[in-house]
Amino acid sequence: MTDQVRFAPFRKIEDFIGKAENYAVPNLNDMLRVNNRIEQNLLYYQTNYFVCFLTIFLLMSIIHPVPIFSGIFVVIGLFIVANILSNKSPEIQRFKKERPFLNLIIVVCISGFFFNLFGFLLTFVFSICLPLSLILMHAALRLRNLNNKIENKKELLGLTKSPMGMLLEFLDFLVNEKLKE
Repeated sequence: MTDQVRFAPFRKIEDFIGKAENYAVPNLNDMLRVNNRIEQNLLYYQTNYFVCFLTIFLLMSIIHPVPIFSGIFVVIGLFIVANILSNKSPEIQRFKKERPFLNLIIVVCISGFFFNLFGFLLTFVFSICLPLSLILMHAALRLRNLNNKIENKKELLGLTKSPMGMLLEFLDFLVNEKLKE
């Protein structure tokens, strides 16, 4: 077991994008399998996803610099205030653990209110949501290959620790309970 955090290697474009037969629409009736496919692809292609996210975000920042950087400062300020408030109140911490989906809806609604007040934040939100939606769409549609399964078993067994694994654990998104331990 290692405590060293390492990025997964950058996957070849042929592996990352692949051929049409490497993609399939998931069965939405079995959300556990869909979530598992997303989780496993996020872990396996994490470096590719980080590069894609940064590339799209930087392109948006070059095209719309003022709204992006204004949005960054407002969002950071909101997160700092929300973190301070939630750490001082055990009731809020308990609510976040017991009802994470409702907590997310409340945060999105409050954020939406602030975004309405500051119209320029919509550009910032779009520059975040566009790459995230592309990443999640790829992770949901991309079928897993043998290397993907082997690498994810290493993470599951605790032989490797990755930034995406830590992020998914922090967001409490992990489907595999063994990854949480």
